[in-house]
Amino acid sequence: MIESFLFLFTAIVGIVTIALMITSYKSNPFYNVFLLLIIVIVSIRFLIHGSYELGIQTVLAPKEGPPSILYLILIPCFYLYYKNLVRQKKTYNPKDLKHLIFIIFLYVINTDTTLKESFIFHYGPIANFILIGLFVVFYLILIFRLLSKNIWFKKNTPISNVHFSLIKNWSIYLFTLNILGSIALLASIYKEANSESLISGKSMAPFILIFWLFIFFKILISPEILYGLPILNKKLLKFTAPKLGTEQNLESVNKNWILEPDSQQNHQDLKLQEKIKSNIFGYINEIEKLSDEACIFRNPKASFTDIANKLGVPTSHVVYLFKYHSNISFSEFRMRSRIKDSLNLIDQGYLKTNTLESLAYKTGFASYNPFFSAFKKVTSYSPQDYLKFKKH
Repeated sequence: MIESFLFLFTAIVGIVTIALMITSYKSNPFYNVFLLLIIVIVSIRFLIHGSYELGIQTVLAPKEGPPSILYLILIPCFYLYYKNLVRQKKTYNPKDLKHLIFIIFLYVINTDTTLKESFIFHYGPIANFILIGLFVVFYLILIFRLLSKNIWFKKNTPISNVHFSLIKNWSIYLFTLNILGSIALLASIYKEANSESLISGKSMAPFILIFWLFIFFKILISPEILYGLPILNKKLLKFTAPKLGTEQNLESVNKNWILEPDSQQNHQDLKLQEKIKSNIFGYINEIEKLSDEACIFRNPKASFTDIANKLGVPTSHVVYLFKYHSNISFSEFRMRSRIKDSLNLIDQGYLKTNTLESLAYKTGFASYNPFFSAFKKVTSYSPQDYLKFKKH
């Protein structure tokens, strides 16, 4: 009875999770269709089990035996979820259907009477345990390799990249529960094989249900997962941005920036202004940090979108900021930031072992000529004259 209530309770929590995920999908960097598919399948299965065992409904009965094998689709779905999470792609490849081949094969050999007498089932029901065990371990290894290479042990990733840190922590948490859930599943199948029961994967149901509750509640209570970084960042900036109005705060803002724009704005920009006006100071500080500390403009292709991704805000917010709150254009700001970076590198002794041309490439310029022109424009010196001046 307690187990049936746990099935029903977990299903209800899963349905609530689905509803909230759907309403927040546009701003959620952790969301893709595979995570939704996983939770939908699990919630429906748990709902059928719980409601049937408690006598709430008698139409849909939980199936044991070969039909339970079809739920193994959750395993490749987890792999595809991680794959799309890492690569941030919104398109799905029809080739992903290849992950169903083994599940269909396992279902067929469990339903076809002639195949059940083949060499595959020479060891009886334990063959299911061996085949499913290999299947689970194979995907756990695939997932581990994918995450360790692209997230967990990835090098040259800015520490200030909040989005990256959130995905890293979430993937570690979810993969840990994947491992625990897989152990419980294999233990269930092994127990059922030894007792010659129909395969169902429910022998260790309490443990599996608890693991799923951990996943559901993590999604529900963590705003960065449920609502995505853009909305979370907007809320955090409101709390962390210092109040303006004092001379000290006004002087702390770089002279490139304008706190109160007086330019004529169109209707769309006015609507956007209402959304972000309380975050302007926070945005400016974060952009200055990205420029000075993270050196984002060393990337030759650095754009509005790159800054928006780092801040976890829509690109339109950054475009608006440079359009109405900056005395200089974005390209001018990027150029000045690169020259400032080059001056810092010179002070650190970069040219003791490197050339000026290398310095140009290092700071994000496509070649030495644009670096030369920008350097002279910002400092009033050519790079060579600046070095002579600095030396004397």
